[in-house]
Amino acid sequence: MTKVNRDLFADQNKDAPSADDSRHGCAPVQMSFEQSIESYNLALQSTALFSFEDLMRSGTWHIYEQRAASIARKHPSRDPFISYLAIDASDGWKTANSKQSYRSALTRIAARDIVQLSQIYWRQVIADEKNNDHRLHLIRCLNPHLDKEVIDYMNIANERLFADKLRILRNAVAFLLQVPPDPYHTSLRNRPAKVDREEEPSDSRASASKKATLLALNRHQRRKAKTFPNYDWRSHFWAMAVIPDKDLDDHRRACVAALMLTGCRPSEFCVDLGITVHASGIDDQSALRFKIAGAKVSGETDGHSGKGQIWRQVDMLCQTSEAVWLFDYISSMPNGFTQLQLPAATIKQTGEVLMPSERRRRVSVSLGKLITRLGKIAFPQLRHILTPYVFRHAFASDFKASGQDMDDCDLAAGLGHQSTRTQEHYGSANTARSLAGSRAQQVSQMKCSTPVRQPVRPAHPSLKHTQTRSKGHPGAPTAG
Repeated sequence: MTKVNRDLFADQNKDAPSADDSRHGCAPVQMSFEQSIESYNLALQSTALFSFEDLMRSGTWHIYEQRAASIARKHPSRDPFISYLAIDASDGWKTANSKQSYRSALTRIAARDIVQLSQIYWRQVIADEKNNDHRLHLIRCLNPHLDKEVIDYMNIANERLFADKLRILRNAVAFLLQVPPDPYHTSLRNRPAKVDREEEPSDSRASASKKATLLALNRHQRRKAKTFPNYDWRSHFWAMAVIPDKDLDDHRRACVAALMLTGCRPSEFCVDLGITVHASGIDDQSALRFKIAGAKVSGETDGHSGKGQIWRQVDMLCQTSEAVWLFDYISSMPNGFTQLQLPAATIKQTGEVLMPSERRRRVSVSLGKLITRLGKIAFPQLRHILTPYVFRHAFASDFKASGQDMDDCDLAAGLGHQSTRTQEHYGSANTARSLAGSRAQQVSQMKCSTPVRQPVRPAHPSLKHTQTRSKGHPGAPTAG
């Protein structure tokens, strides 16, 4: 696409802009008769693969309208065309696919407006022209581009375009002349190859892993601890972002607290799984019991259900700020417990039922966006993205660095793993060592549905004496 030309959106005559236009700094869009004809031909090209009726029947048109509304909210004018051009001029697209998705939506919407309104506009201009020579010139310009159906419609049309409809047509014409339709997505396929990563500026927000984010947060905590010895990044996150957020209700706030305390998977908040939380007292201390339905469960294999535990239980004393708040919230419930679940759509816009995996994915995405937004509030200088899985890595790091009387099987039970080997991918003892605010200290017991496997690694040939320490399975269910 050629560089954005804003002249088409500039005021080309002496007419004063409306109050609404001047408020956003946008002058009325002007167009010529020839430009309307050119844009009409472009609008017809947009239907090369699918007609407007095809898009309506398939539900794609509804998606296009949602995209147009979404991008319109990103500009003060609330005009999707102006918003697109502003983002394009500043090269503000995150990905080429994102740009193409908005381009497809807006070019089709502009084409629809042009096809519906241009014929009325042409008839109106020709009818209002007082000079016969000018009128004949307009007709000669128009005739090569019209078929019999359009001519017949123009002959019988009696309506006129008033200010609002004329503004819609002008905006659509100006946009389509600058951003021609691309029904075959050739611009996306023919875009220049990416430069080498060494030459390309890196965006740590997009490329950082969960472990790297946790490492950055722990480094941040160590710096803060020099001034505030008891500083803890998770308590800061809770106090500065979660509690004051007016857009959060107590149920979603409780879900965030459970995520921070147990390191559960975000998909485990889906309505077909859920986390049951009981509030009780142990030796006159406030305590919580989490019963988590596992998300990584598939068919039975040798007595084990897929990759993860069917359920797991985490008992803890309330020693951190989010645990105390959650205890008070659960205690206010009639029976002293609640089910933490986040809703997700069960049916597509086309009426097709969503698979459980897709519903869980949507819950994960929704919760991920929430945690990322809160993370930017709590840590505005952090050059990494805070996600729900960072709390899962932090949970594992706490136990690996805590030194308390729990072993690999306990941690596997708390994470919902079938094997102790899986936890190698989560957290690190070094990242959490000597940090204040470890959540591992308040956990009293962890159980799971099936015994945790402990794969025995073969001893290195250089070792003369191999000692195999047999361990029990504290992660397995106990009596009572």
